[in-house]
Amino acid sequence: MRTWRPRPPVVLVVDDDPDILRLLGMCLEAEGCEVRETMSPGAALERLDRVDVVVVDQRMPEMNGTDFIEAARSRGYDCRFLVISGKRGARAEAAQAGAEGFLAKPIGMRELIGEVERLFYLGFAPPSHMGTPRAPISSAPSSKSSS
Repeated sequence: MRTWRPRPPVVLVVDDDPDILRLLGMCLEAEGCEVRETMSPGAALERLDRVDVVVVDQRMPEMNGTDFIEAARSRGYDCRFLVISGKRGARAEAAQAGAEGFLAKPIGMRELIGEVERLFYLGFAPPSHMGTPRAPISSAPSSKSSS
């Protein structure tokens, strides 16, 4: 389990698939996060108080992830948003909606924890081991060089 400073992050996971919802929640709990889960984006909008990071699926029947982000921002919430999706073009949609993070499905648990950690610390001065926080996601896929 991670040691979070100054406190563990509060993470809200929003996904209409109960298996994915529980898997993501269990992974985050195992790393010391305080996790809230809901299958309903509408219900999630009522649970955003004191949430640091929202992990939200892009494709849900009630409301898609980018519409959820816009609704949350219009209500004045300033938490960080991590969109997850297997849909082509979702990265650009997430960036346009103001999401600070994006992960393509299938999601690796290390990737998930790394992104939640990065987004959590965007709200704080980074600890010395963290370095400088990365900028919000861009609509273009990143080009990684292999060493």
